[in-house]
Amino acid sequence: MQFVYYYYHYYYYYYYYYYYYYYYYYYYFYYYFYYYYYYYYFYYYYYYYYYFFYYYYYYCYYYYNNIYYFVYYYYYYYNYYYYYYNNYCYYYISYYYY
Repeated sequence: MQFVYYYYHYYYYYYYYYYYYYYYYYYYFYYYFYYYYYYYYFYYYYYYYYYFFYYYYYYCYYYYNNIYYFVYYYYYYYNYYYYYYNNYCYYYISYYYY
């Protein structure tokens, strides 16, 4: 089985919430992104219909103690886990096709 690695799209996010809002926003963004991207890319899959699986990636910068940190987050399917503090996040989806 041979795969072709294909980057489709990415978004730029800036999260304003803080740690003590973590649980509330975790569920809020989880369901928001889940339903939004699920239905959005569902039509994309329907159009191509030759996909195997896909991944979610986050590239994030966060500012703490006067230092900018670069953080790489990796998610498989819909395993979201939001634990950000005012991050700059680059989001994109990559696909593996047959």
